[in-house]
This record gives sequence, C-alpha cells and structure tokens, in this order.
Amino acid sequence: MPQYQTWEEFSRAAEKLYLADPMKTRVVLKYRHSDGNLCIKVTDDLVQWHLNYCTLRHGIARGLK
Repeated sequence: MPQYQTWEEFSRAAEKLYLADPMKTRVVLKYRHSDGNLCIKVTDDLVQWHLNYCTLRHGIARGLK
C-alpha cells in the first residue's frame, strides 16, 4: 500500500488506476474534524492496488471535485 507524500503524485496514480477500470475503482474520504486530518484511499475491487494519501492542509479538501 503506497503512502504518497505529495498530492500531485497521488492524483496521477489515482487517475491511472481509475482509467484502467473505472467500474471497479472505489474512493473513500475520511475526515477527522478534531485534528483536521483528511485521508483519501483509492482502491480497485480486486485490491491489487491500494493508494493512500493523508494531509492536514485544508486547500486540498476545497479543491476536490
């Protein structure tokens, strides 16, 4: 399970995983208000790939669409 340190690396890897098979890709967002931690997990149904990114920066959360 790769843990990405930068948003750019994570978004490229997540897009690549999504484009490989869009119908089997899942995204989970977990936000903890107490410490402002946002974790994003992208995985496929086969769980061959599991991408993880966590941040305390609020700008990332505002830019998600």
